[in-house]
Amino acid sequence: MSTWQRIINDAITVPATQARTALPLLGNLLEWYDFAIYGYLAQALGDAFFPSESNSAALLSSFAVFAVGFLMRPIGSLVLGPLADLYGRRRMLLLSLTLMGGSSLLIGLLPTRLQWGETATVLLVLLRMVQGFSVGGEYTGSIAFTAELTSADRRGLMCSFTSSGAQIGIALASLVVAGCSALLGEQALMEWGWRLPFLMGSSLLVLPVWMQHRLPETLEIPARPETASQARHWLHALGTQLQTLVEHRRLLVQVMALVCTSNVVFYLLYVFLVTHSSQSPADGVAARTITSAVQLFGIGITTLAGWLVDRYGLIRINGVGTAAMVATSLPALAIGLQGSPVTLLIALSLATPALMVILGSQGLLGVTIAPLEQRCGVFSIAYSTSVALCGGTAPLIATWMVDQNVPYGTIALYPLPFAAATCWALWRARGRSSHDF
Repeated sequence: MSTWQRIINDAITVPATQARTALPLLGNLLEWYDFAIYGYLAQALGDAFFPSESNSAALLSSFAVFAVGFLMRPIGSLVLGPLADLYGRRRMLLLSLTLMGGSSLLIGLLPTRLQWGETATVLLVLLRMVQGFSVGGEYTGSIAFTAELTSADRRGLMCSFTSSGAQIGIALASLVVAGCSALLGEQALMEWGWRLPFLMGSSLLVLPVWMQHRLPETLEIPARPETASQARHWLHALGTQLQTLVEHRRLLVQVMALVCTSNVVFYLLYVFLVTHSSQSPADGVAARTITSAVQLFGIGITTLAGWLVDRYGLIRINGVGTAAMVATSLPALAIGLQGSPVTLLIALSLATPALMVILGSQGLLGVTIAPLEQRCGVFSIAYSTSVALCGGTAPLIATWMVDQNVPYGTIALYPLPFAAATCWALWRARGRSSHDF
């Protein structure tokens, strides 16, 4: 029996209780579809809500609102992470999915600036902020929920499915926009067709209703004292939880260090190099096509990584994967910096396999490091902060280095300091395994 046959066999023979982890995967997929669809429709949204004599100015305004979603992620993690530790993983996931689905529905129905004036623009910004807030806790909460719901011998595989949901959601967003463009035509898509992908994403609202009666709670929730009001009890409990998180600040730093290299490499490869390789409209289309194709190929490697974790251990796969990621990403960046679709294809093909191994195994290690009572809080806050500070700034810094004529060989070394921090975090986590729950 081949390796892939064994992986498929492991996945389809899980007990009914573990099969419920498909629901967090579906939620993660739809959550990231809704979050990513804005980026693919930035030009249409710019014309509808940021009208300007310059198309580039409208696009820049739209992308600025896109970035607001990322800035809201740490705030969302600061609230939703402790909330999941206080009131349960399931409740947090249901809240997150409801916020995201509702935001997509309202964006799809929102009148344009020509109809409502500046009110429409303000509402779009607020809805995008709600989307970013929602994502701040959903991914990490899904990983924690899946890990707690699954037996130790299949925990790596099932968590890798949940991780791959985000990648599938982003790819699905790209395919839906491309399909709408082909069916409606580019002009219709820009005028009104942009609403359809958002309205399709609002189907996410059905999922919380379905999940509520099919997912068990994995965390024992302490009873509220009879003498305490709901609001006072919640504020007191949240304050206590945040104070405890401060006491776990070393764990927060460790998890941030653990995930920082993969975030930097991902955003350099899939954001910076894609833009750097798009020197003309034709090159831009080719670069986006290459990116989507390679990322879809990488989903299988993400699943393989989870299966390998169950066979060979959590630390071993993360350690080998990190070493391979650093070894391949540095030459890949040097090649991709040449700035053409061909060099982009070579760079992504070289670096993506090791990166996907990390994306398929790192989430489980992140929740394993944290204690049960602060698991979602530690992982959510650390992960979102690392994305904002390390991953989100990487394309900006790399672009500035190119503008300053920094040698490409020097720019390619950018991930090295982060790799040192990740190696430290792995060393601190030695001895941990997927059985440590």
